[in-house]
Amino acid sequence: MRRPTHQVLSRFTPTVVLFGALIIAATNSAIGAEANGIRSILYLTVKSDANSPFPQQSSDEPQLATLTVKIRLSAHSQETNFFGDVPATVSDFNPTKGSPEQEVWKEAKCHHERGGFPKMTVISVDGFIMNGQKKLPITARYRWIGLLLPGDEVMAAKRLMRGSDDVGPFIATRTETKKSRLLVDLKLYMMQCTLSASAN
Repeated sequence: MRRPTHQVLSRFTPTVVLFGALIIAATNSAIGAEANGIRSILYLTVKSDANSPFPQQSSDEPQLATLTVKIRLSAHSQETNFFGDVPATVSDFNPTKGSPEQEVWKEAKCHHERGGFPKMTVISVDGFIMNGQKKLPITARYRWIGLLLPGDEVMAAKRLMRGSDDVGPFIATRTETKKSRLLVDLKLYMMQCTLSASAN
C-alpha cells in the first residue's frame, strides 16, 4: 500500500532543517572570524660617526645637537594609503652617543600584508650642533635631478637589514650625510595586529 505523501516528507524534514542550521552556523562563524594583519611603526636615531668633523669637548662641556630629519614615506595597502614628508625633531642629545630611539610615524590602522615594504627616504637634515659656545649649523639635502649639488649631501641609504628585538621584527636603513658625517638610522617594525580591530 502506497504511503501518503505527507508522511514521506516528514521523514526528510529534520535533515533539511539540520543542514540549513549548519549553513547558518558556518556563515556566522566566517563573519565573526578575525584575520591577522600588520601595522608598520617607524623609529629614528641620529648620531655622528667616528670621523665627525666636529671636535670633541671635555666631559664637563659635551656637545649638544638639535636636528630635524625629514623622511619621505610611501606606504600603500588594501586598507590604507600614505604618501608624504614626515619631519622628526630630536633635541639636546650628545651626537657622539646618539639620540634615543623615538617613534616618528605609525600607520593609521591595521592592514593586510602588502607585496613589499613601505618606501622611506631621508631627504634632509637641518639643525645645529653646539660645540662649547660655538653653534655649528647643519643643512644637508638629498640630491635631486636638475638642482645644484648640495654643499652637504644626504647620501643614498644603505641596503635594508633585517632583524628582531624585544619590540618585534624590523627592517633598518642607515643614511649618511657627506660633509657633517651624521648617521640617520631608520628602523621600521612590522607589528602583528587584528584586522577586525583596525579602528583602534
